[in-house]
Amino acid sequence: MTAANEFIPSGGKAEDTGTQEIFGIKLTPQVQAIGVAVLGLGIAGYLVYQFVLPEFQKSGEFKQKITESKQTQLQLQTLIQKKAEAEANQEEAKQRRANVTAMFASDTGVTTLLFDMTQLVNRINAGVQGDDLKAKITKFEPDIPPAAATAAPGTLDPDILRDTSFGPSLAGKLRRKKFKVEFEGNFAQTRNFMRNLELMQSLLVVRNLKSELLVSTQALQVDFLKGKIIPVDQPQTKIKTAFDLHALLPLKQEEKPPTPAPSPGAK
Repeated sequence: MTAANEFIPSGGKAEDTGTQEIFGIKLTPQVQAIGVAVLGLGIAGYLVYQFVLPEFQKSGEFKQKITESKQTQLQLQTLIQKKAEAEANQEEAKQRRANVTAMFASDTGVTTLLFDMTQLVNRINAGVQGDDLKAKITKFEPDIPPAAATAAPGTLDPDILRDTSFGPSLAGKLRRKKFKVEFEGNFAQTRNFMRNLELMQSLLVVRNLKSELLVSTQALQVDFLKGKIIPVDQPQTKIKTAFDLHALLPLKQEEKPPTPAPSPGAK
């Protein structure tokens, strides 16, 4: 039985009342599948953004820290090597300084300098007969600068080398004792004295050397048969030699300049 105003066309199909629409889009199974896929991708992207990317970032930061740590380690190794080299150079410099200091004259040696020179002259005169033929030291006087003679006690050591007579690099880094010396003897005796003076004590420097002829004597013999005067030996020539003798000494401990502080890179 058919109600009024109801008409069902023949051959037509009734619409599926179970299909839903959102924003005018029918939610067919295909659309639903696509929506689920897009939603899955969105969730996956969210999870990657929230959890995976931070881990990658942390991994990158960790690798950077490892690289920085290796660089720091290399820098420390370089500093340790430089420190070891600096210490080795310092020890080498100390050894060189000790070797050079050992070459200097000592205060004790300067005090006994006249005695040592007298012993040297005695060895030169061994076997020589007659005082006139013997070598001798006729003068040995300390040469004290006027400023040092009038210096008040407690002032700076007057023996400190202040001029550049031994080079600008040594000014203020050495002490000097100066003596006026005169020696008399023949040529062989004078040569022997000067040669052994250089060997007697290190860093004795001779300056302003002057030599002059004093007398020349020769032993003679008279040949009465021939009526001639015949020389017997070689003539003995007396030479007077004057010079300034400089004894170089190291600075006293309290006079040494302070050791420079090590550079920051050597720590």
